[in-house]
Amino acid sequence: MITGITVKHYAYCPHIVRLEALGFSERISEAMLEGQQIDKEKEVSFLFTKYKEIIRKPVYRWKDLVGSPDFVLHAYNYYTPLDVKAGRVPRLDHKYQILFYSYIMDRLGITVKEAMLYYVYGKKLIRLQYGEAEKKFVEKLIGWIREAMNGEIKVVQKREKCENCGFFSYCKPRKVGKLYYTL
Repeated sequence: MITGITVKHYAYCPHIVRLEALGFSERISEAMLEGQQIDKEKEVSFLFTKYKEIIRKPVYRWKDLVGSPDFVLHAYNYYTPLDVKAGRVPRLDHKYQILFYSYIMDRLGITVKEAMLYYVYGKKLIRLQYGEAEKKFVEKLIGWIREAMNGEIKVVQKREKCENCGFFSYCKPRKVGKLYYTL
């Protein structure tokens, strides 16, 4: 099964999805706990008046893909998944994750034109278009994730990224200079 968290982890480091496939789980960090303390609904309530319906924490499943955005905003002829993140600036892993949710919704026959991320500490709303190019990208991303789950890739990361990873103690990458290599 591939989840939104799997996608987020893949964007951070593809080797994480292999470790998860083997049954390992991430240590809980201060940042994760901080993110759980946020009243997400209060933070994005300014958006709610612009939409016909607000769906809170839906779970979407299509084949072996599962995604649960924080909210789905229903305009008159389309839906927009919205994730609320503790942070100040947009991150690639968050973008991949919200596009993945859009993809699942699209595959289920739900019309999606855009996806949104809201960064609480930066007070920043990011809108991402969702169209054919994004759909094709997510399909490639799912393929790459499947390869990583099967151990078909090797990963090279910067020292700082590896040493701050919640899977570092399981991964045990080989250090060469300022880089780490997975086996």
